[in-house]
Amino acid sequence: MAVTLAQKQLALGEGPVMRTLLRLSLPSMGMMFLNTLVFLVDSIFVSWLGEGQIAAMSLSLPIAITYFALMEGVVGGTTALVGQNLGSGNKGLARLIAVSGLVFAYALCLLMTPLLFRGASEWIFGWLGARKNAEILDYSFRYNFWWTPMAPFIAYTFISNSVFRCQGDAMTPLITMMIANAVNIILDPIFIFPMGMGMGVEGAAVATLLSRVAASAYLYFKMKSSGGIILPIIPNPRRVFLRYWRRIAAIGFPVTLSTGSVAIGFGWLNNMLAGFGNYAVVALMMSIRIEDFSFNTIMGICSSLTPFLAYNYGRRDLPRMLEGMKAAAVIAGVTTLVIGSILFVFPRLFIDLFRPSPEATEAAVLSIRYSISSYPFVITQSIMNALFVATGYSFFGTIVQLVRSILARVPAAYVFATFLGIRGIWLFLPVSWFFGAIMASIFTVSLVARIRKNFQPEL
Repeated sequence: MAVTLAQKQLALGEGPVMRTLLRLSLPSMGMMFLNTLVFLVDSIFVSWLGEGQIAAMSLSLPIAITYFALMEGVVGGTTALVGQNLGSGNKGLARLIAVSGLVFAYALCLLMTPLLFRGASEWIFGWLGARKNAEILDYSFRYNFWWTPMAPFIAYTFISNSVFRCQGDAMTPLITMMIANAVNIILDPIFIFPMGMGMGVEGAAVATLLSRVAASAYLYFKMKSSGGIILPIIPNPRRVFLRYWRRIAAIGFPVTLSTGSVAIGFGWLNNMLAGFGNYAVVALMMSIRIEDFSFNTIMGICSSLTPFLAYNYGRRDLPRMLEGMKAAAVIAGVTTLVIGSILFVFPRLFIDLFRPSPEATEAAVLSIRYSISSYPFVITQSIMNALFVATGYSFFGTIVQLVRSILARVPAAYVFATFLGIRGIWLFLPVSWFFGAIMASIFTVSLVARIRKNFQPEL
């Protein structure tokens, strides 16, 4: 007998914790795996075109991270508020907040408009490390031009997937990414290579755009048949949305700052690595794409943990929240142990897919292996950040991320690069995550004490 959406939602507050988290986390991990696969496939195909094209994609990372920072901010605020209201039994308000979050995300997509213009694009990517390289600036413009029309469709999938998870449904987001990946994998070679459209690096972006269109269409029709919250693709403007924008932003803006600080950190790192040569920038790009399988697995678990915590925060059930965090840590620890072991022993198996130079290969191997040592700290910080977002204290996560991404990561990279060169610079990865985990733990102890006090019944 099929489980209804209402039954899935009820399980968030009453089902066995480990089983509920596994039911939510496994599809979410699969979704994140497929999301990683979209960008990995693009990167592999583009790397076959040449080092200049893949370097342009690497320089585009801060742009992508900035955009996703904006979306994660809106999603974080929307998830917390929708989950809390569903937990307290107010479905009507939960839907209003969800639609408000979608309109907010659409509005922020307008910030991608400068990428439509070559002059603005060249200024941005020149600052990010292209160093007046006309070829790479041209590749960067052609690839990022398509971000502007693609952004609203990504926004719709982000908010819609969040709403499904808030209602206890993690399978629909997984199927959505399966559709996106299938479309992207089929269209990439058609648009990129000469035997098809021959658009080069630009073709990868067009294929990704069409894959997001297909995913958005599936989500819309799935919502209409689910019996739960429905998000119109083009909502009617309402003044009341502005009221909830403020509430969403209060929670989400610190999330945006957190992820945005990663973009700033990567911008500085790209500039630093460019001093060693294009191969060092390419090495960072390859290692990030490969390690996304581990990091996005953790993010998938935490994307399910956040609505679980928000729902039970709305129910004022702290013991269940803490049990959920422990269960998520176990799930994340087991999965990253498996993935990390494979990546540590066989890094070249994945790196060779990009057909890199020997110098880039050696640097990428070191980057991956140093990063694997940071996994326990990544899990700690990520799970605690889910608690910060779910309870509305996301500014704690902002402080943690600023410490990790800028105050610890950039100086550590500079010191290690100065004294150990390209072989030792990658030590900045475990060092920065260690400091982030320490800071997150301090905030978590304080927050749990505050929640426990607030949940005590009044005498």
